[in-house]
Amino acid sequence: MSSEAYVQEVMKFRRALNLTSISDARLFHDRFIRPSEALAEWIPDSGRMLDIGSGMGVPGIPLLIAKPGLVGVLVERRKKRAEFIRHVVRKLGLTAEVYDADINDLPCLNIDVCVARAVTDEGVLLQMCTPHANEGAIAVLPVPLSHAPVQVNGWEMVSEHSIAINGDQNDIQRIRCYRYS
Repeated sequence: MSSEAYVQEVMKFRRALNLTSISDARLFHDRFIRPSEALAEWIPDSGRMLDIGSGMGVPGIPLLIAKPGLVGVLVERRKKRAEFIRHVVRKLGLTAEVYDADINDLPCLNIDVCVARAVTDEGVLLQMCTPHANEGAIAVLPVPLSHAPVQVNGWEMVSEHSIAINGDQNDIQRIRCYRYS
C-alpha cells in the first residue's frame, strides 16, 4: 500500500470537503506526506497511535501506511472531515478508529504514541494526550525551530532532531520526542 492512493483521495475530495487548496498531487505529497513520513523514524512499529486534530488525516494516515502494525486513533472534531478519514481508512484497508469529537470529551483511549501536525503549543498538546497515554507512551511532535522545549507534568523530553524535508536545507523541521511516565 502506498501513500499515492491516499493522495488521490485527497485530490478527489479536496474541494467538496475543503480539505486543502493544493491541487497538485506532487506538491501535496511534498508538503504533507513527506513531513508526516519523517516522523516514522521515531515511532514504534506497533501500538496505538493517537493523531489529535487529524484534519484530512495528516500525519495519521501516512504514518499508518508506513507502519501497518500500528492501530490508528484519529480524532477530528469536524464531522465531514472525520467521515472523509473513515472513507480513506476503509478504502486503504487501514486499522484505525476515527472519532468526530473533541479529544477532551473522550474517555481514555489507551495510547502508546501521540502525534499531531503543525504543533504550535507543545504544552497544550501534551496535556491533551495525558489522559489517554499509557505508561511509557511517547509523543512525536513537529515543532517550530524557535520554540524551546516545554515541561508538562508526567512528560519528559527524551530527544530532539532537526531534519531537512525533501533534502532541502531551507526546509528544516524540528522533531521533539517526549516520554510519559
